[in-house]
Amino acid sequence: MARSGPRSGARAARRRRAAPLRLVAGTLAVWLLVALASTAWWPIHRDASMVSAGATAVVVGSVMALLGAGMRLPAAVVSIATVVGFAATGVPAAVPGAADGPLPTVPGLVDLFSGVALGWRQLLTISLPVGSYEALLVPYFVSVLLVTVVGVSIATRASRPELASLPALALFVTGTVFGPTRLETSVWLGVLLAGIALVWALTVRHLRRAATVAATTGTRIRIARAVVRPALVGTATIAAAAVVATGLGFVAPPAGTRTVARSGVVKPFDPRDQVSPLSGFRAYEERGRAEQPQLTVTGLPAGGFMRIATLDSYDGVVYRVGGPDGDAASGSFERVPTAVDTRDVRGTAVRVVVTVDGYRGVWLPTVGELTSVSFRGPDADRERTAFFYNRSTGTAAVVDGVSDRTRYTLSAVLPDQPTEDELRDARPGDAVVPTPRDVPAAVQDAVRADSDADTSDGAQLLAALQALQRNGYVSHGVGDDRPSRSGHGADRIAELLTAVPMVGDQEQYAVAAALMAQEIGFPARVVLGFTAGGDSGARDTTSGATTGRTTFRGSDVTARIEVDTAQWGWVMLDPNPAVREIPDQSDQTPKPVTRPETVVPPPPAQQLDQDEQTPPQADRDTPPTQPVWLQILLAVLPWALGVLGLLALVLLPIATVVLAKRLRRRRRRRAPEPRTRVVGAWDEYRDALLDGGHDVTPSATRREVGAAAPGEAGAVIAADADAAVFGPSDVDDAVADRTWAAADGAIAALRAGRGRRDRFRAATSLRSFRRSFRR
Repeated sequence: MARSGPRSGARAARRRRAAPLRLVAGTLAVWLLVALASTAWWPIHRDASMVSAGATAVVVGSVMALLGAGMRLPAAVVSIATVVGFAATGVPAAVPGAADGPLPTVPGLVDLFSGVALGWRQLLTISLPVGSYEALLVPYFVSVLLVTVVGVSIATRASRPELASLPALALFVTGTVFGPTRLETSVWLGVLLAGIALVWALTVRHLRRAATVAATTGTRIRIARAVVRPALVGTATIAAAAVVATGLGFVAPPAGTRTVARSGVVKPFDPRDQVSPLSGFRAYEERGRAEQPQLTVTGLPAGGFMRIATLDSYDGVVYRVGGPDGDAASGSFERVPTAVDTRDVRGTAVRVVVTVDGYRGVWLPTVGELTSVSFRGPDADRERTAFFYNRSTGTAAVVDGVSDRTRYTLSAVLPDQPTEDELRDARPGDAVVPTPRDVPAAVQDAVRADSDADTSDGAQLLAALQALQRNGYVSHGVGDDRPSRSGHGADRIAELLTAVPMVGDQEQYAVAAALMAQEIGFPARVVLGFTAGGDSGARDTTSGATTGRTTFRGSDVTARIEVDTAQWGWVMLDPNPAVREIPDQSDQTPKPVTRPETVVPPPPAQQLDQDEQTPPQADRDTPPTQPVWLQILLAVLPWALGVLGLLALVLLPIATVVLAKRLRRRRRRRAPEPRTRVVGAWDEYRDALLDGGHDVTPSATRREVGAAAPGEAGAVIAADADAAVFGPSDVDDAVADRTWAAADGAIAALRAGRGRRDRFRAATSLRSFRRSFRR
């Protein structure tokens, strides 16, 4: 039974007077600790958005914790309120790019909640600092929110407030573990954080001890002697130790590189961090490098092509390799654990051994459709770990690049290629490539001039490529070659297609051909690689037997295109003209561009807009527009799913607590022994008292608890339980059923007369679980 009297009343009065001071002091202490602990996260973000996110999390967490302390809310209710506050403020604070001003959006909520689980891994696989990139502020935001809620709750409600510093210390350690490999946080900040945590713990402990002595003796205790003086002595000791530790840190600083979580994580390969390999095309043709060996290959068929990279994203400046976080049509680079499934590829299986000589770069030369790769040499383990492959484009990469010690063996399939006659009947495939941007108008003019719109798509493609080969001349612009500007931006492609004579090299012709193919309707991309002769006119059509050992030099570099067809999939085509003498510009006709004449068809019955482009074959089969009801349903469905998901997330803790209590009651009610069921009935009644807010002394006996409980049923249930445990005779099923009926009636009496809010608090209270755990 709870004690009563003047002494307990005075103690309660002192607690009420000290409550506001404890709330303010505990909250300010936690704020200071969180601010210092956040310094470990600054090297990760280094952006003002981190400060705003942390301030928002501290405010929201403090409000939730203080409301819980002031209204004495159970932990389940505080948890639910924290989740709601997280969802309401998380998007503007942690995912600002997806927010609609101060309001969250459905995509932002998806990024917010997914970032709680996935953001940690992304932090380890991205270069620092990250700023507010995508949803990478979510781990810091949710960490500060949880630390603030737990820290303030402990400081204002727990019996040992000194433990409130532990969450802040955990925040500091987490930021250090997920931080950079170089130590960028000042040593004295960490020492200061630990010192303040110890000072807080000493002060609170001495204050609690003084309060206990005052309550026991009934006399006033001088704060200066009982609290301030010991706290100052402890603080001085801690300060001296901090000065020594900081001095040692400056005298003997730690090594520049440290082992953290990201040290053992291989970053996903992002091709956007690399320069377009096609931009370095002319470097292979320079004097001194044109004859330098690049690769030595064994087992490649005659006329074989070694792919360096596939480029599918054109922005009007360069053709580049797409990949993760870019356009989804480019696929992504993944680590290949064993092999790539090429069972659906029709072609010839080959096994090629490659030795790297003068070639350098992150792009690993491959052949055909890769099945597997095995590295050899002193760096084999590192290269295997750093190897990534894009199955959509057939491009391979080694994160740290290859060197002259790189040796590897490729198993691949060379896809079957159609003949020229078969290609005339080719139809565009359904592959998706990123839409090119800033395409010059000269590409569309060249397609119209070089091909007949009445022929098949395959015939138009062949006509456009044959026009490039017929009208074009090759010059790399080095040595005694005709001047030829490098690059493949929109202005250079327009210059190539409109100049007389047409002068360029494989870099420009491949890009022009890929853009023309997409204009016709074929998904197209540029392929950079090595082949014998570099497509200079010495084309080898004997693709049967292998040539044994082949050495590719700088002059063997070339660029081709791949187009997707409905019949054969991706087909590689060579649009490059043969090397021949370039005529002088004065020998050409004064016309800007000489094109073969075409028969103009009669105008159709309905005049079409001249600027309207004939849609490709793939667009002609596009299904009709969706009905209005389906469009409305698709527009409403994401919002409905988001609201339902948020409600499920909010109700999940409540449902978990209610279900756990139901299972506990069922286990007690269906115990195999009648004596155990009687004791279980008492335990169920005692837990109802606890969850209902009644004071139950842990050391009190059953009879004492039953006598102090409201009503007379508690004493009867306690007597039955004591008789079942200590009585001389066995208990039968009838006694167990009678005790459970009395317990159910007593529990119903406890709930009678209470409001809906009180009943909800009792149903979701965790006091009975905490008491069972302590016992």
